[in-house]
Amino acid sequence: MRKAANYILLVTSVFITFLCVEIGFRIVAYQKDLDTLENIEEISYKPQPGKKVTLGHIIRPSKNPKIIYELIPHLSVLFTYKSIKKTLPLTTNSDGFRGKRVPLYKNPQARRIVGIGDSLMFGWGIRDEESYLSILSELLNSNYPETSWEIINMAVPGYNTVMEVETLIEKGLQYKPDIVIIHYFWNDFSLPNFIRAQEDYFAFNQSFIIKYFRQNLKAIKVVGAPRHSSGINFENDPQKVPKQYRNMVGIKAYYRAMKELQALSIKYKFDVIVLAYEPSENIKAICLELGFRMLDLTPLWQQYTSDQNISDAKAAWRLQKDDSHPSVSAHKFTATTLSREIVKLK
Repeated sequence: MRKAANYILLVTSVFITFLCVEIGFRIVAYQKDLDTLENIEEISYKPQPGKKVTLGHIIRPSKNPKIIYELIPHLSVLFTYKSIKKTLPLTTNSDGFRGKRVPLYKNPQARRIVGIGDSLMFGWGIRDEESYLSILSELLNSNYPETSWEIINMAVPGYNTVMEVETLIEKGLQYKPDIVIIHYFWNDFSLPNFIRAQEDYFAFNQSFIIKYFRQNLKAIKVVGAPRHSSGINFENDPQKVPKQYRNMVGIKAYYRAMKELQALSIKYKFDVIVLAYEPSENIKAICLELGFRMLDLTPLWQQYTSDQNISDAKAAWRLQKDDSHPSVSAHKFTATTLSREIVKLK
């Protein structure tokens, strides 16, 4: 009887010791993740100038879990666009945005425009100076020199609307924008291209002790997001995404983000232009309800291509046949159309 009691006591002691050590290793792993986020600027891998890269090489985890990832600052690389089999120079400024750096201090004579969006606004498949926000800056400053026009392109490939509005809150408001342009695309309801691969410190289906001795403890990083069952895009069903992202996908998440953008526009006194090509009636209705200017490029582009004797408007809009990102011509047209719309807000 005593031997059995001693045996039970031994097993219990070993179990409690193991449990305490396991909890300790989980705390260490959690702290390591916090340290990673705190020092992300110092520890992020930055590609060397002139190096050939793809999207995964030019992003790093964001400290903000609602932004998830962001562009690495000070880039000067050759970006390979796999979808069009093309490699082009790509730079980011010291703030981690594409385009010229705009200082935080705002000249009283300046008008600031902040752009939030995804790869369409970013300028996928084209050079830095060919994106419509870059061209827009040149147009406004050339045609209306009495005003200093300053444009910040905060777009990042793969972002959805929730991430875009959160980027405006964390990074864009400090520039005191007069106008915010948000670019809508049908995948704005979906998960972004990447999500955080973060450990569940409360799950007991794995041992952090074993992971440690296998040298498999991972600091926070980003991985490819799960795809929709169609395989065309990333998942957009709130019930099918990791629980920490359920409030970021779907039409309800989009509406909440746009409603938040409305509140910000009132509080900080800036105009909002929603830019879109072939927007749904649902999106048009939301913008109308919230009082946003919806700039639907579809009929304007059709008229433009007709005037230019271009027979296939949709094909002319696309970067390539199998890539729906805007072409260089579409970016030029968008910049010109935006400049006319913006002048109306003066």
